[in-house]
Amino acid sequence: MLERVRIQKIMAPKEIAEVQSLNESIWGSQAIPSHQLLAAVQNGGLILGAYLDEKLIGFNYCFVGYRHGKMYLHSHMIGVEKTYREQGVGELLKHAQQEYAKEHGFQLVIWLFDPLEAYMANLSFLKLNAFSFQYENDYYGPLKDDFNEGLPSDRIVVEWWIERDRVEDSLDELEEEAEEIVPWSLTVDGLPVLDIEGEFQQEQLYYKDAYLLPIPQFLQKMKVESPQLAEDWRYKVRTILTTLFEQNYAIVRVKKNKEYVHSYLLVRRSLLAL
Repeated sequence: MLERVRIQKIMAPKEIAEVQSLNESIWGSQAIPSHQLLAAVQNGGLILGAYLDEKLIGFNYCFVGYRHGKMYLHSHMIGVEKTYREQGVGELLKHAQQEYAKEHGFQLVIWLFDPLEAYMANLSFLKLNAFSFQYENDYYGPLKDDFNEGLPSDRIVVEWWIERDRVEDSLDELEEEAEEIVPWSLTVDGLPVLDIEGEFQQEQLYYKDAYLLPIPQFLQKMKVESPQLAEDWRYKVRTILTTLFEQNYAIVRVKKNKEYVHSYLLVRRSLLAL
């Protein structure tokens, strides 16, 4: 299927309307108005569309950002029709975004996502060689769409330096040596639970070169089956990531497991010059 997907830049009002229709089917009331999208792409913003047999199945919306004296491309939204998720469409959109950034002189692309969403974690850190060391509590406030309702809208800020060389060998060694910072286990219903004994100590000074932090493989399924457990993951992961980020660790990779959880690989930033 993927070889038949075509990525193109979207500019015309008719194309914008198609994006908005897909947008509404994914996020509902949180959709961005069509007139705002049109104004954005006509004034330096970017929307990339993914088409399969002339049908829009995904999009990526970006605009120019400026912070701390540097300009970058802010990737605000990426969405793929439910039928085609986890088939590589998001990665195609990101690589097209990378080419656009190179052509227009951007070295950095930034986006935010829910740190409990394993799909975006895999895309960001495993496939795109991005990293993160910034956590934002309840960034958007309450969100009512299906993806976000029921939990604080926590986000991690992802930096993708598009010319950055991969450091696979050193990460392989660090992943091999890394231990889980806290354990995880299963409930009687077969759902993963993090640090059930409350072993994590926020005041502790962490000294190892790398740690692994589990995250659930299927957050949305957990939210339906056990909202309280999903909330427990939210606050525990918030505390752990905030603590490690403050102690100069960064997420640089995801370790994929067969069942229940994947794990963030957090590495001391000084080791990778981050």
